[in-house]
Amino acid sequence: MHLHEDVRKLHEKYGDVVRIGPTELSVNKPGAINAVFLDTDCMKGPFYNFLHPMVSMQMVRDKKAHSKRRKVWEYGFTSKSLRDYEPRVLKYINQLLAGIEASAGTKFNVSLWFNFYSFDVMGEFSFGHGFRMLEDGVAHFYVDALHEETKAVGRFTHAMWALPLYRKMGIFNAGVRKFKIWITEQVQQRIQNKPESPDIFTWVLEDYENKKEHSSQDMLNLYGDCSLISVAGSDTVAAALTCLFMELGSHPREYKKLQEEVDEYFQHHEKPEHVTLSKLRYLQACIDEALRLYPPVPSGVQRMTPPEGLQIDDVWLPGDTIVVVPSYTQFRDVRFFDRPDEFIPERWIDQPELVKNPSVFVPFSTGHDVCIGKQLSLLEIRFVTSTIVHRYMLEYAKGQTRERFINGSKDTGTLTVAPLNVVFTPR
Repeated sequence: MHLHEDVRKLHEKYGDVVRIGPTELSVNKPGAINAVFLDTDCMKGPFYNFLHPMVSMQMVRDKKAHSKRRKVWEYGFTSKSLRDYEPRVLKYINQLLAGIEASAGTKFNVSLWFNFYSFDVMGEFSFGHGFRMLEDGVAHFYVDALHEETKAVGRFTHAMWALPLYRKMGIFNAGVRKFKIWITEQVQQRIQNKPESPDIFTWVLEDYENKKEHSSQDMLNLYGDCSLISVAGSDTVAAALTCLFMELGSHPREYKKLQEEVDEYFQHHEKPEHVTLSKLRYLQACIDEALRLYPPVPSGVQRMTPPEGLQIDDVWLPGDTIVVVPSYTQFRDVRFFDRPDEFIPERWIDQPELVKNPSVFVPFSTGHDVCIGKQLSLLEIRFVTSTIVHRYMLEYAKGQTRERFINGSKDTGTLTVAPLNVVFTPR
C-alpha cells in the first residue's frame, strides 16, 4: 500500500491534475493549499463518514457544527494546559529511556517503542492512564486492533461506499469490533473515575455532562471523540519520530550537529521544557525536514468543491467534486523544493534557497482544520528527540537499511512505518 508513491508517479506522468476516483481528483497545483483550505467554501469529503455512526470532532463535515465542537477541544490545548502536561509526558519519557537503557548496545526496534510511547501518552490524556506498554514492553491489543482498522480504512479511502459492507463481514474485522467495544468500556470507566489533573478528554466530557438532555448520538459522538484523542496523536507522533531517527541514523554529520545543539541546551536545563526547546533551531529544522519527507498523512485529506465549482490557479473544478492535495507529492516537487528527496535540515535555517515555495509545507494541515494537537505533538517529538540525542550515539543495527525501512512503510490514510532496528550506545 504505497498509494502516496503511486500518486506521485501519476502526477509526474500526467501533470498537476490526476483522477484517482470516479469523482475524485488529486491536485498538485502551487495554489491548491490556499484554494482548498484557506480561501474556500470547500467542505470535508465523504471519507469523513468512515466512523459512522460515531462522529468525532474531526469527522464533523458541517463547518458551523465543527467549529462549535472544536471550541470545546481548544481548552485542552492552551499554553497553560501544555505546561501542565509536561510532567506527565516526562513520566513516559523516563519509561522509554529505561527501555533503551536495558537494550543499550544491542538491536532496538524504535518503531515499536515509539508506538509504545505515543500510545501511552495519549492514553494518559484520554482515559486518564497509560496502557503500560513502555513498562511491559508489549503492545496492548487495542493498538493491534487500531492498526487493523487503519489498514481497512486505507484500503477503502477512494471507495468509502464499500467500507460498511466490509464491516458487516465479521470474519474480516473481529478486531475492529472488539476495539469499539473496548472504547465504549473505557469511556464508561472514565465517566465514573475522573482523573486528579485535567486532560484533553476532561473538557469534552464536561461539555457532554453539561447538556440538559443526552441523545444516543451524543454518546456515540463521545465515543468518537475518545477514539480521536487516543488515535490522532499516537500513530502520527510515532511515525514522525521513527522517520526522523531513520534519517538521523543515516546522516551522522547532522546527528552530531543536533547533539551539539541539545548538549548546549542541557547545560542550562535539567530537563526538557516545551517553550525553551521550541527555540532550538536545528532541532526544529530536523523535525520539519522529517515531516516534509514523510508527512503524517502522505496522500492528503479529502475536500469537496462547493456547488458552484472551484478555481485552482488555471484549472476550474466542477462543483461537488472530491479534491485531494497530495502532501507527499507536493513536499517532493522540484518546483517547490530544491533537491526534494534529500534530508537537508539546513534548508529551514541558512539555505532558504532550497525552499522555493514554503506555502505548500503544511504537515499539520492549515486553515480552520489545522491539527488542534499540533503543539502537543511537537512537544512530544521535541522531548523524545532532545533527550535521546543528548544521551546516546545512534547507528543502524546489522541488516537494517534505509531502503528496507522505506519500502516496508505504508500509506494507510496515515503513514504506517516499518520496523526500524537501531543500536543506541551510551555516550
